[in-house]
Amino acid sequence: MVVLIVGADRIGAFVPKLQKLGAEKVIHWDARSQKVTKNHIPARAGLVIFCTDFLHHTAAKKIKKKVKERGLPAVYCRRAWSEIAPEVEQLLCPKKGASAHPCHCRGCQNCSCKRRTH
Repeated sequence: MVVLIVGADRIGAFVPKLQKLGAEKVIHWDARSQKVTKNHIPARAGLVIFCTDFLHHTAAKKIKKKVKERGLPAVYCRRAWSEIAPEVEQLLCPKKGASAHPCHCRGCQNCSCKRRTH
C-alpha cells in the first residue's frame, strides 16, 4: 500500500514506522503552497495523512475533496506520530475477523454503510 503524507516539512520519523506497519512506499507533498493541488493522488494510495500544522488552507481543502471523491481513508494530525498511531495501525494492520470492522460486518464491499473503506 502507498501512503501519502500531505503537509509537514520533514517526515523522517513517520517513514520507518509506516514501513514497519506494511506501507510499501511513502510519498510526501509539503503543501506549503497552493501549487500542490495540481498533483494527482497516486493510483495505489491506500491512506492519506494530513499534517495540518504545515498545510496551506486552500490546498488542504482541494486535496481533501480529491481524497473524498476517491473514497480513501484520511487521518489528520498536527505533528506527532502519537496522535495518529492507533488509527494508522488499525487502517494498515486490521485485525482478522468480523469484529475488527467498524460496522461489525465482513467488509465494506457489501456493507450497509455503503463505504468502500473506513
